[in-house]
Amino acid sequence: MNRPIPRLDLMIAYSCNISCVGCISLSDFKRNGVAPYSDIEQWVNHWSQLVTPRVITLFGGEPCLHPRLLDICQLVRTAWPNATIRLITNGYLLNRFPGDSWFDFAPFEMQVSVHRFDHEAVINKEIKRILSHRRDWQVSQDNENYEHRQLTWSVDDFKIFKSVFKDFVVPFKYTDKIEPWYSSAEQAHKICGAPNTPILYKGKLYKCPAVANAMDLTGENWFNYKPCEGEQDIDEFISNINKPESVCGQCPDSTQAVIIDHFNKDNVTVKQNIS
Repeated sequence: MNRPIPRLDLMIAYSCNISCVGCISLSDFKRNGVAPYSDIEQWVNHWSQLVTPRVITLFGGEPCLHPRLLDICQLVRTAWPNATIRLITNGYLLNRFPGDSWFDFAPFEMQVSVHRFDHEAVINKEIKRILSHRRDWQVSQDNENYEHRQLTWSVDDFKIFKSVFKDFVVPFKYTDKIEPWYSSAEQAHKICGAPNTPILYKGKLYKCPAVANAMDLTGENWFNYKPCEGEQDIDEFISNINKPESVCGQCPDSTQAVIIDHFNKDNVTVKQNIS
């Protein structure tokens, strides 16, 4: 039985070319490497028999660091032929790929997240390079939420979102090491930035990216959380999407939250030459 779900993130890269304090993938800690393509192929083949996401997101770290990113796009397209593939990228490394290569995988969405205003021109250049390969783009702007405003270009079943973020809630207790808050799961879930975003991480399904990354990086399981491994527990896992669970207590509630301002460039370090 194949079960529909709204969205599934697929973690394909652990490294990132930028380090953002408050990242739900913990990019401000030491993260190395990418997922081997053979592993990703195995995960996708296994889970495509069990779930059908409406949107499947290629996630990192920075997914453009993966040398076989285009092969992964084709792999996902074959496994889930009707799903929308969404690439979440910080945009700096889009120049590694031909500008027209992404159109082969439609329906496709590219979310380019701007984390440093002083580098926005570099990212705009890469977006324009992709836009140059098609005509008749429809452009819309969302200014309702200044902290996550989006400029959207769309043509047929292809979209590019330019997202500008400001405030990030650190997904663990903000000390010199990763510790949970042991907060109220219900209250933490109310301010969660990814309340309905399960992630496929190293072959297993987790509640959200923050849970998967924190458990992997620390080797700790503070809440006796069990990721979903297959058909035996998939129905229970799906029933808990977008619902608070005890593991949500890793993150803070509104009274505990440490807010990191990404308009302050000191909180975002770019580990490459910018031109």
